[in-house]
Amino acid sequence: MLLTLLLACDLPGPTYVDRKLVEDAYHRGDEATVCVGLDMKEEKVRGYSAEILSTWSEPSSCLCEKLNKAGKWDAPVLKSLAKGEDDEHVGCAATLLDDPKVQDRGELVKLLVGIKVPQVEARLKEAAKSDSDVAVRAVAMSVLKPEKDPDALALLTTSLTDANPVIRAAAAQSLTGTQAAKEALIAATKDADGGVRGTAFASLRTIKDVDYASLACPALRTDPDPSVRAAVAGAMKGTSNDALLACLREHMLEKEDDALVRTAMLATLHSTSNPKAADMLCEAIPFWVHTYIGEDHPQREGPSDIIFAQNNRDMNRSYECVEKALKAGGYKTCEQKFYVNDWFHELGGKNSAPRPCNAKGGGGGGGGGSGEIEF
Repeated sequence: MLLTLLLACDLPGPTYVDRKLVEDAYHRGDEATVCVGLDMKEEKVRGYSAEILSTWSEPSSCLCEKLNKAGKWDAPVLKSLAKGEDDEHVGCAATLLDDPKVQDRGELVKLLVGIKVPQVEARLKEAAKSDSDVAVRAVAMSVLKPEKDPDALALLTTSLTDANPVIRAAAAQSLTGTQAAKEALIAATKDADGGVRGTAFASLRTIKDVDYASLACPALRTDPDPSVRAAVAGAMKGTSNDALLACLREHMLEKEDDALVRTAMLATLHSTSNPKAADMLCEAIPFWVHTYIGEDHPQREGPSDIIFAQNNRDMNRSYECVEKALKAGGYKTCEQKFYVNDWFHELGGKNSAPRPCNAKGGGGGGGGGSGEIEF
């Protein structure tokens, strides 16, 4: 009799669970135990519990109840809510933006963007239009679908003239691939802010019927902001357009003061299958050595190592290209001579291993020098 009474009593649930216990609870349909996982110290346990509850057979009240703890939200939990597929399970995440006490709203909205359900997307659309926090507005714009939604198109094109450059750049980014925004994006390439111009150039590259070369080539060579020049160079990846390839070649053979722009050009040529891209990398080696290597030892095999880029792009021609660079000659500093000779030796040239600059002993091997530069 006593045993029967004990079995009839409701035993208290666990106060601690780990991932294995949460998984076991899931398999036996024990929602209450999975909910306990949301309160655990371990982030992986909280995230795993939220992932399970976001796809539970029935919506779980505990998941919504624990999203907001006195203005604090839990990143591992919100990331896991991206697994949810309907408002009933995870739509309540939208209410976090309605709490005036919620913390780090800019970071919060970055996670909300990943929750692809109507209720959250509607709240983010509202935030993109009128939120008082610039960071929230800017990130929220990424959920807009201007190619399908005339209201979103109108909002984004209007935002290209917003007083805040962060909003203008976010609008330009969100208009990627939107044919109806062609003229607005062309106008944005003349924006006073470099971040807006660079983003507009990148977005325009995805638009049809644009004479991209006439807009981008002058910017690549003369825009005063290196981030714009780098963005333009990056947007040219994969091009087979003769005009774009021609202006890339011109800029490869004229001095570019910013290492990030040079890196972007090399990355673009490396990823472009057109044979002219490989030709440019080969042709530009002597100029780059003369121009960007001085008395300091260059960063070998780094993002702006032109022979490394050429070798990755077309290794079958590397010996020929570096041999031509050796024959071009005229190198004035020890590091210039060492760089070309060391690469040629590495590629199988018959020259002996060059002695590192500033070396105190015998030759051979990698470079010495006083410091590392990007060329």
